[in-house]
Amino acid sequence: MKNFIKFLFCKLLFRVKYYNLENLEKYNKFLICPNHSTIFDPFFIYPMIDNLFIMAKSEIFKNKLFSKILRHYNVFPVDRKTVDVNSLLKSFSILKQNNNCKLLIFPEGGVIKNKDDIGKKYHNGPTFISSKLHIPIVPVFITRRPRFFSKVEIVFGTPYFVDNNLKNKTELKQQSKNLIDKIYNLKDKPSD
Repeated sequence: MKNFIKFLFCKLLFRVKYYNLENLEKYNKFLICPNHSTIFDPFFIYPMIDNLFIMAKSEIFKNKLFSKILRHYNVFPVDRKTVDVNSLLKSFSILKQNNNCKLLIFPEGGVIKNKDDIGKKYHNGPTFISSKLHIPIVPVFITRRPRFFSKVEIVFGTPYFVDNNLKNKTELKQQSKNLIDKIYNLKDKPSD
């Protein structure tokens, strides 16, 4: 499946180029947190990372057959309209039980189409998980809104740890904003 997705989405439909892949080798377990501007973003990341679990919006799990396929490939739902305790517990369980796993979470919480919303929308989930479990986050920048057959650049940032002594929601929110800033700061640094 990885080879098929890599061929279809990374070579045929788009010309994907990866930067800083060595940042994926520094830790066995981490959160991978990219910006999110198109439904194709997960397909750009999936072929490059082994033992990947993906948190995805609950709406795509409505069809039972499609839901079964998604779950087979380690994709699980999150309700973006509430604080989804079940998806949070699922994330904790995955990361605690697997010594060599990666969890893909889009910290913006959904596809950001409008340029005015860039850097302004974010959820606290990734930073909360990183802080509580003391696992690193790899920020990732993906070329925004690419057209078919165009070049897409995927820039993997340096893994970093969130302070595990966050005292309140204000500090958590600030760390979440820092993550978004780190992601978008990679835009102009393909050779970081």
